[in-house]
Amino acid sequence: MKPSTVVALVVIGLLYAVAAHATPWFTQDPRTLPEGKWRVEEHVIYSSIDEGLANGDAVPLPGGVTDASALTLHTRIRYGVRDDLTVFIDLPWVDKQVDTPSGDLDNDGLGDVQFVAKWKYHEDKEAGQRRAIAFTGKFETGEHEGLSPLLAPGTGQNDYGLTHLWEWRHGGATWYGNVGYILKDERADTNVNPGDWLVMNLAAEHQIGDSPVNFVWELNGRHEWHNRAAGLPVPNSGATIVALSPGFQYVSKKPNGRTIALEAGVQVPFFKHGDLPALPDYTVYAGGYAIF
Repeated sequence: MKPSTVVALVVIGLLYAVAAHATPWFTQDPRTLPEGKWRVEEHVIYSSIDEGLANGDAVPLPGGVTDASALTLHTRIRYGVRDDLTVFIDLPWVDKQVDTPSGDLDNDGLGDVQFVAKWKYHEDKEAGQRRAIAFTGKFETGEHEGLSPLLAPGTGQNDYGLTHLWEWRHGGATWYGNVGYILKDERADTNVNPGDWLVMNLAAEHQIGDSPVNFVWELNGRHEWHNRAAGLPVPNSGATIVALSPGFQYVSKKPNGRTIALEAGVQVPFFKHGDLPALPDYTVYAGGYAIF
């Protein structure tokens, strides 16, 4: 199936879901579920990759690869342990395709599973403010046999992260932000320790007039430190990437307090500095979620 066809089917087949609120996808929010409640999300994500980065300039992909892509069906399941504590698990199923002069490679399977615990330590409903801390652990469960791990998004090594999250309703918009540090473990297949990540995200939702549609934009940034092998920095590694992620949400509020929501958008890197073997040109996403 051609990428354009996949994207069209994703957009046409957006999920309808019963939800409490619509929130950005790439920027994590500080909201927690009421005790005993579940939230199940489904997202379809497509990334296209046709170049890497060297000294901030575009370069061909390594190993003679001419093009690569990843189509992910991402399931996220959350549970409210307490009103201020939510735990969840991410289960990505990733189909990866790589084109080379000698033939095409296709690999699909489970991506790296991630566990998250989010603790909301502050909420002021009158001021429209929330604060939370999220603890994350991602584990090497992903399938990438036959592919360079650098061209297999969603797989690789164990990661551990700590992120601070905030939300603020102001000026007719809801603002979200987070800052986090992700500690990268050594990869068993390369014996290289990827550089740790510093991630920073900012997002806002703006209602379009009196309609049930919100315009959402996000700035998503990350800094990757140098890879390390045998305790020494690896040359030509490490980068800083900033992407713009605009999208739309359709939100229909019901008399019983529930909401029907749709969301879709695209992420496009616009600031690229450093060295990366592979970098997505764009990422298209769509999905929805249910709370029960």
